[in-house]
Amino acid sequence: MDRIEAVVGELAELVAPGVADGWGAPSVTRLMQAHTRVRRVVGRLEGVRLTVLPRIEDDGSWRSGGMSRTFPAWLRLREGVSASTARKDVAMARRLARALPVTREGLVAGVLGVDHARVMSEVAPTSRSRQDALAWLVDARTGQTTTPEAFVDTVAVDLPDPADDPDGSETRARITKVLEAAIGEGTLVTGEGLVLREAGVLNADQFRVVARRFATVTDPDTDDVDDDRAVRGEFLDVSRTLGGFHVAGFLTDEHGLLLTTALNAVVGAPAAEDSRTPGQRRAQGLADIARLVLDTNQASPGASIRPHLNVTVSWSELVTQVTRTREGSCLTCGRRVPDRSATGGASNPGASNPGVPNPGVPNPGVPNSGVPNSGVGAGMGLLGSGGAVFTESGGRIPRGLLRRLACDSAVTRVVFGADGGVLDVGRAQRTVSGQMRRGVIARDGHCVFPGCDQPPSRCEVHHAVTHWADGGATSVANSALLCWFHHQLVDTRGITMSWAGKPLHANTAGGVLVETGWVFTDPRGHRIRVPEPIDPAPIDPAPAPGEAVDPDDPSAMPPATAA
Repeated sequence: MDRIEAVVGELAELVAPGVADGWGAPSVTRLMQAHTRVRRVVGRLEGVRLTVLPRIEDDGSWRSGGMSRTFPAWLRLREGVSASTARKDVAMARRLARALPVTREGLVAGVLGVDHARVMSEVAPTSRSRQDALAWLVDARTGQTTTPEAFVDTVAVDLPDPADDPDGSETRARITKVLEAAIGEGTLVTGEGLVLREAGVLNADQFRVVARRFATVTDPDTDDVDDDRAVRGEFLDVSRTLGGFHVAGFLTDEHGLLLTTALNAVVGAPAAEDSRTPGQRRAQGLADIARLVLDTNQASPGASIRPHLNVTVSWSELVTQVTRTREGSCLTCGRRVPDRSATGGASNPGASNPGVPNPGVPNPGVPNSGVPNSGVGAGMGLLGSGGAVFTESGGRIPRGLLRRLACDSAVTRVVFGADGGVLDVGRAQRTVSGQMRRGVIARDGHCVFPGCDQPPSRCEVHHAVTHWADGGATSVANSALLCWFHHQLVDTRGITMSWAGKPLHANTAGGVLVETGWVFTDPRGHRIRVPEPIDPAPIDPAPAPGEAVDPDDPSAMPPATAA
């Protein structure tokens, strides 16, 4: 251990600041080779450590003093690891010692990785039947279980005459030699060895499938018990918390795969400018799945009113909020916007702006309510000056979301009397009609943000040149397809759009139409484009053994500092 720690100290000095990235630092090729060797050495040390643990546990001296009731608890206290790490280490060490001797030997010898050994420990010896199957002898030529006697009968063995070998010692010696040769050649293996033969050509994830198949074939009854336990443990909690909702749960393999497959289909490959983490993109994908189900009316096709996200907002509040940024200025012209929601009355922009749904006839003292809805359906009610809210929960609507809903949503006019009674409910009007939407889809084909290829089913129609709240007409010329992510990005980041016309020759990158005819400009006036591809830097080959190193080559590594 002293020698190992001394060598590791020398290795650590080579990666100290100023050394690993200095002029004499190793080339990337050499570092890649070093990284692989370090992982292999660490794996061998892990094998040694897991071999030692059961011997410490069996000795029992760790119980002295009575500080720990269990061996994992003792390990956690002594070495400062977490309780889960201690339990996993002890469980793996026990299984390697009692049921997986070949796996343990391969880990210590460095021919088997830690991840592969962990897969064997977690999957293979999980029942008595499977532990017995790991010790079975298997004829690798046929894949069938066998015995030493039955195997010897299948090979040519020159056995002595019984008269010449009265005690049978020579016969046993020759049979033992044949069996040892078969084991050395890999013709005769144990069940454990048969599974481990695949570890050399498969990564840990692929190897888990093979180990899982072995466990299922040897003991399917345990799988049934595990499946029933998983079904009983399935749950999903969605609870309101500060600023949103908290989601927690557990799904069976079937339901988990259904969800991940749907998420992968909806999320797709990230766009070039998408800086969200995978977790953030999955959260958006889950919301997109719900939106797809509601948009296409898959949940309750026979219902008179389709379930959907409903938003209640007064007309003056709607116009005010969708034209203001967080600083209170207009997104289009930059001027300060007065708070019209505090005037007590409501204007009628629908009378002068073509394409804007008419909220009702102006009537002093009778407020009007336009209700944007992120799809199909109707939410009714009046909020006044308290801001826009979700009808179902009363939660506040972010301004960016309200602005996006105003682009492509159903708006229902609800007129209230002085006593709060409903005087009139108008028919829900869609800001972009079905015919118009088909025209926009025919022209754009997919989300028109540079580098995005989301299909029309995952897109909304955005008032592109002039926003709806700024008097923009609802027409094909003023509409563009944007996926839900980029629609929010454009509405909240002050990005402007203009039509420049499609090029004569299609310009594609990775199968995505780059020049869709729409030009995007950020608030600083810079055009947003697909980033140019970066050519990979050439990797210097490692010098051959004995080859001289050029001292003027900054990527060369002096022999004295070789990793």
